Amino acid sequence: MEKTILRARRREQTGSRVARRIRRANNIPGVLYGAHEDPQPIQIDAQEFQTLVKQGLSENTLITLYLDDEKDSDRITLIREYQRDPIRNELRHLDLVHIDLTVSIRVDVPLHITGQAEGVKMGGILEQRLYAIEIECLPTEIPSEFTIDVSDLEIGDSYHLSDVDLGDFNVQMELERTVVQVPIPRVIEEVVEEVLVPEGEEPELIGEEEAETDEEKAGEDEA
Repeated sequence: MEKTILRARRREQTGSRVARRIRRANNIPGVLYGAHEDPQPIQIDAQEFQTLVKQGLSENTLITLYLDDEKDSDRITLIREYQRDPIRNELRHLDLVHIDLTVSIRVDVPLHITGQAEGVKMGGILEQRLYAIEIECLPTEIPSEFTIDVSDLEIGDSYHLSDVDLGDFNVQMELERTVVQVPIPRVIEEVVEEVLVPEGEEPELIGEEEAETDEEKAGEDEA
């Protein structure tokens, strides 16, 4: 498997002013964490990191991290947390965690759906309720994604986590959780009030009743 390499530099200064200065220099402020290490403030070249993102870097990608001018490194890390500018969509902060390849970790693996549900063809709406599955495994065994085919899903049907092919992974979620569904559409029915008429009688019309009343009054006036 080809290594994903990222270079970073240690930094001694911290704080919001320092972070702004780092960003102006086209770098990303960050912190390197480890189980048996003190947190180490670092900074990463923004362009180098963006290149890795375009190549498919994700939160579950194992990153070999080189610090300062190291010629070689066995330091394997994962993205722990990141912050983006909501307007510019630029990365503002990045935290990495140094991991042990022999120790199992918990990760969220993306869940993707494939196919077009029969219920959608019939006018229903497909609702995905779960987008990632939490599992526990060795870092070297993290899958890139899980998938589920929804082609046979009809209106009123749903798939649960137990319907996903999860292999032998140790899943850290309830298997009864709904993954995707095509709910029955909610129809607003108009309530029509029916006038019950005794058998053999015709319904009385308001217009005819008014006409008869007028005729009776006219007859009384003539009398």
